[in-house]
Amino acid sequence: MSGVRADGGFPGQALPDLEGAQRSLADAWKEGDALILIGHKNCKTTRQTLPFVDRIHRRRSPRRGVLAILQDAPEDALALKEKLGLELPIRLEADPYLLAQAVSLVTVPTLFLVDGEGQIRAVSEGFVRADLEAFAARLGVASPLFVPEDKAPAMTPG
Repeated sequence: MSGVRADGGFPGQALPDLEGAQRSLADAWKEGDALILIGHKNCKTTRQTLPFVDRIHRRRSPRRGVLAILQDAPEDALALKEKLGLELPIRLEADPYLLAQAVSLVTVPTLFLVDGEGQIRAVSEGFVRADLEAFAARLGVASPLFVPEDKAPAMTPG
């Protein structure tokens, strides 16, 4: 059983983007549901999950948000974004990881489905294909999210 907070509000604090500008996390869900990933570049499962979260971002319905929060230095996060060809917005969380503490983060990646009121509606730890498909459907992404060429496993722990 995970200790991650699966109910209650997701913190709406401001975190820096890749250019250093402070941006409110609440902007992700201001118009509707949002998918938020917290991860780290050194985590193989984060690197496995990010391209599919980016795919959700690219295909999502208008008024739905997708956001990645990386616990990395700006230059490392930018290098990862470029290497994976990501388009989704990225925010940075620095040590002592106050956001991660606020949501009782146990592992990375962890994904949060947040509703338009900022309430956490679902949490998924690691790479769970079924959860990604459910999150995609909630954000208005047409099926299938995965194609055979993806060779995506059913699950990879974080």
